[in-house]
Amino acid sequence: MNIILTHDVDSIIRPFKHIWQRRKRFKIKDILLAALKIKNLYNNIEEIISLEDKYGYRSVFFIPVFLFDIEEIIDVIKQVRKQGWEIQLHYVHEPNQYTGLFKMQKEYFEKEIGPVEGVRVHMLVLNKDILAMFQKEGIKYDSTLRAETANTYDPFPIMEKLLEIPIGIMDADIFGRLRLNERKALKYILWKIEKAKLEGARSFTMLFHQESFSMKGGRIYKEVIKYIFSKEYNVVLPKTYIVR
Repeated sequence: MNIILTHDVDSIIRPFKHIWQRRKRFKIKDILLAALKIKNLYNNIEEIISLEDKYGYRSVFFIPVFLFDIEEIIDVIKQVRKQGWEIQLHYVHEPNQYTGLFKMQKEYFEKEIGPVEGVRVHMLVLNKDILAMFQKEGIKYDSTLRAETANTYDPFPIMEKLLEIPIGIMDADIFGRLRLNERKALKYILWKIEKAKLEGARSFTMLFHQESFSMKGGRIYKEVIKYIFSKEYNVVLPKTYIVR
């Protein structure tokens, strides 16, 4: 079974007041480093890259252009793209004049980073009009639907020229909705992967937000990667499924 590793980049920095209010999420050491401005707990892109590279894995980062100033990370993003990671658009949907705003986001992304082939919508907002817009604008794949909504873990053509790559598991669902602790969350994730395999899935997509990597919950991503490696699953990029 193929594993697709994905990361949404919703934020890259928070004031220390924000961190302190959520201090239970972090290790004491990390809070001290953040207080001394030695470590940015919300920008973990390079740490994730280092972890995945250790196992020879590559993932996709979905980067927005509306949520923060991408100039703060543009050099890192360009560099990791050259090293084989996939960088795609994290589209921020607004209902008023959404087509124009999508074109604006795509245009700016392509000016600063490169061609957009894949998209994931922020907050997982999706409908037929958005999908039709993606197809019209030349997007090759979307990865917004949960597998439970799509009724499959495998990529499938959701429109004539648009592929859907369903999300098999997402950190925000596990910790924000199911409210599992780290021990139960890890067991649940591994069970979900094996469940997909037993059901005959050829692919399983994982979403861990990059800003959660240093937090309670998100830090189990390291254990998940170790498990995938131990099982010798193939880790592939979404563009593997694009028909040229």
